[in-house]
Amino acid sequence: MKSEMIFSGIGGQGTILMGKLVCTAAAAKGFNVTLAPAYGQEKRGGRASCQVVLSQEIGSPVISEADTILVMDEESFKDYEHKVKVGGTLIINSSMIGLTTKRTDINVVEMPFTEIATKIGSAKSSNMVALGAVVRTLDVVSLDEVREVLKKKMKPELVDLNIQALEAGYFFTME
Repeated sequence: MKSEMIFSGIGGQGTILMGKLVCTAAAAKGFNVTLAPAYGQEKRGGRASCQVVLSQEIGSPVISEADTILVMDEESFKDYEHKVKVGGTLIINSSMIGLTTKRTDINVVEMPFTEIATKIGSAKSSNMVALGAVVRTLDVVSLDEVREVLKKKMKPELVDLNIQALEAGYFFTME
């Protein structure tokens, strides 16, 4: 079993936090995890991404093609659309991305993360909406396991809002 994913966006969108939360949940189940973050020069507004490998065996942390790729902005879409494995999933933040893929060999999930998070109570929780969408694609960790990690890792006053956002992303359906 091996699951490879990439989270990419603009610094401050929480892409690296998403990777850390997935890794923490998988490590608690005994999986080997690798998190390879990459930051732009700037703290906020620069590029930020992380590559995550979850596996039963220790292997290379370098990802040439990923099972799941989450893109939070248009530059990330341009950089990573082609790196989704055939049959993999590309998750697109339709709140910030107006581009569409021409690929027909992958699953595409378009979700308005910011709008969903704003309805819940804070646009800042859009990364948790996105994480819910990612978790829905994974066999390695469940919604309950990531929810438990959130409870342990987040400030108590932020837990309820972020769990609502996580669940909104997980249970989102296109209308």
